[in-house]
Amino acid sequence: MGAVAAKDTLSAGIPWIFSPVLGIAVQPKWSRVYETFGEDPLVSSVMGAALIKGLQSSGKVVACMKHFIGYSNVREGLDRADNVITDWDLVNYYAPSFLAAVRAGVRTAMESYVSVNGVPVIASKKLLVDLLRHDMNFSGLLVSDYSEVDRMYSEHHLVPSVADAVRVTLQETSLDMNMSPDLQDFGDTIESLVANGLITESRLDESVRRILETKRDLGLLDSGYYDEFGHDGMDADEDVGSLADQEDALKMAQESVILLENRNGTLPIDLKKTTSVFVTGPVSDNKGFQCGGWSVFWQGSIDSTLFPNGATFKEAVQSKAAGHAQVDHLEVVDIDGKVNPQDFQRGIQLAAKSDYTLVVLGERNYAEKTGDLLGSMALPAGQLWYLEELSRLNSTKVIIVLVSGRPRLLEGAHDHADAVILSMLPCEQGGQALADVIFGDVNPSARLPITYPSRGTQLLPYFHRVNTRCQPYDECPVQWEFGHGLSYSKFEYSALWLNTTQVHATSGALEVGVTVTNRGTRPGKEVVLLFVAQKFRRASVPETKLLKAFKKLETLAPGASQDVTFVLTPEHWSYYEPHIIGSGFQRRAEPGEFVVSLLPSSTDSSTPPAPRALDDAERSSQTKTRGAPGGMASEVASAAMAAPSVSFYVVP
Repeated sequence: MGAVAAKDTLSAGIPWIFSPVLGIAVQPKWSRVYETFGEDPLVSSVMGAALIKGLQSSGKVVACMKHFIGYSNVREGLDRADNVITDWDLVNYYAPSFLAAVRAGVRTAMESYVSVNGVPVIASKKLLVDLLRHDMNFSGLLVSDYSEVDRMYSEHHLVPSVADAVRVTLQETSLDMNMSPDLQDFGDTIESLVANGLITESRLDESVRRILETKRDLGLLDSGYYDEFGHDGMDADEDVGSLADQEDALKMAQESVILLENRNGTLPIDLKKTTSVFVTGPVSDNKGFQCGGWSVFWQGSIDSTLFPNGATFKEAVQSKAAGHAQVDHLEVVDIDGKVNPQDFQRGIQLAAKSDYTLVVLGERNYAEKTGDLLGSMALPAGQLWYLEELSRLNSTKVIIVLVSGRPRLLEGAHDHADAVILSMLPCEQGGQALADVIFGDVNPSARLPITYPSRGTQLLPYFHRVNTRCQPYDECPVQWEFGHGLSYSKFEYSALWLNTTQVHATSGALEVGVTVTNRGTRPGKEVVLLFVAQKFRRASVPETKLLKAFKKLETLAPGASQDVTFVLTPEHWSYYEPHIIGSGFQRRAEPGEFVVSLLPSSTDSSTPPAPRALDDAERSSQTKTRGAPGGMASEVASAAMAAPSVSFYVVP
């Protein structure tokens, strides 16, 4: 994806891409959730680093990691609102994805709109010098987010003038470039500050050097650089939107479809046994809604003609069912929840006579502040009411397809539906990808990258700290867990084992293994997730669990098994010291018990069983010998999936 995006952008003469967004989406109401890789630090780190390598693979385009740092935890999910983040959370949850990006060689970075702990990031030495430059060793170009220098005066009210804003930014931080078309006197202000001795020329030299080095490495300083770009830009490049690139986009969309519910094996639809399908809902025939904001225009577009490739969901279903089943279509309800009374009666009639009713729901396009949810997180009331009315019918099987940039609450309207699918924003190829999954040409294998809440008052990431807020007398229910995702196959996990039950705090390694078997009748892919939970921790209340590793198994045939092994090292059972920002990242591990657990089979939609420690009798009865790292024999604790967790102990 990164390589294709870079190629297409460069064809328009643009060698700089403001991507990826590396904030962890811990606020599911936030309007920029769909720009992230989800709520988990590890997933954001791995995916972000991979995208950066793709974007920069040609050597002609540079990526820009953003938004450094803490933007994704805005108060109440309101874009650009201030937030409070402890140093512990900052270095252990928010920083890892950016650190991974730096280690992947990202060339540029963008700072964040927000204030963290009362200090705007644009004015923070702690964040933009101590953490970014010193601890992360980032040496690339740093650009402001849009108009953030002048907003230090106009919105943050940190300084009494724009000149003071420029001075503070250059004196206190390592900013190199101001992104603002409205601050024409930026250069004049700098000249005045230098002339009055308020900013040194050596400080300017640092930024000029980083800017020129970036341009030099991209070839922008070479004579004739722009001669290779036609005046028509992207339109002149026949390689943009090639069939090969469209096929790659389709594969990514297929791999991203998440099957959330599938009651009584309703899906996939067998066209040999189906005579009629009704397609309905506000997103059923609009590629613009499949793409969302930042597509063609800043706020996106609802004009499908602006998206020349791919198909709407209705078009893809019609193509798939041609020659097999009658496909009727009527939207009935619009994206804001307004129901057409005449269409409603007709829609109920069409649904009642159809074998399957495919209801495609979603939200209006938005980007940044315009997407703030000032009220309920639920989908528009009219959409949910229409869904409930359809679900009352006994003569049709109701399949819900959710197309949205963030979790939108269903408020129980899905309780009587036969299946639920989430595609997030799959864009042009999304209609085809969804049809491929629904009709069984693709076996779904994706997992939720974010906790899907069941109510707007309980918005916690899966790795929230153990606390009284979520005890049995005040539970924190979720609609679907982080990592949840079903398959048309049935995967069985067996023989969870560790090659040792004791490791040293700062050295050594631990092997974790499990056998995955496809007990279903269809070939399928499976994502194995490995979580680690620390039972007790003195430095900070421990998380419920944290994802430490994951692997996606390529297609397993029915009856086939695959052994999966993970290797854990001290970084997996230690944490970053939070009180030494500016002194480098330093890890510490506390001795004690840790629990390794795996998410249940992807056909199990229940919450994973709570991790438990094996007692001495269990450990003794399940001990066997395996080759440990380095050829040493070690004790092995083995557990069947009846107890899908096992403990190990860190010693000083």
